Amino acid sequence: MKFILTILLALPILLTAQESPLVMSPSLSPDGKTIAFSYQGDIWTVSVNGGTALRLTIHEGYDGRPLWSPDGQTIAFSSDRYGNNDVFTIPAKGGMPTRLTYHSTSDVPTSWDGNDAILFLTRRTYGQVEREAELYRIMVKGGTPSRHSDALALDAAYSPNRQALAM
Repeated sequence: MKFILTILLALPILLTAQESPLVMSPSLSPDGKTIAFSYQGDIWTVSVNGGTALRLTIHEGYDGRPLWSPDGQTIAFSSDRYGNNDVFTIPAKGGMPTRLTYHSTSDVPTSWDGNDAILFLTRRTYGQVEREAELYRIMVKGGTPSRHSDALALDAAYSPNRQALAM
């Protein structure tokens, strides 16, 4: 339901992006007032009512897949600014990005685990062609990522009440 609402709210932005059809990965803030999205390889935010978008990241690498923290203060995203995708965070109002993962494989955030950790997909242990990615967890303050589940995953996300995890 939240995904459908996000798409419906992002539709005016997608339709008015006349210069380029590269507006991707819309993510609705927890309060429902702001949309984060990827455009031309950077992370932007804009009011659901439209207006001027705020560019949060500026880098020659590709930044994508923005995800709001449950408290709406932080946005997690993936970036290939160091060669492969790693997980980063940035304050929702702008600031310096913080790199959280440093592995040689691609790490892509899929969900927040409360306000203090991020779930992400990676192929650290079982990197085979026919396998889905593994689900790992990293603390927002940094540290060593840990494997969240023995099951393989694809776009894992917690339910709004955090009682269930869809993988």
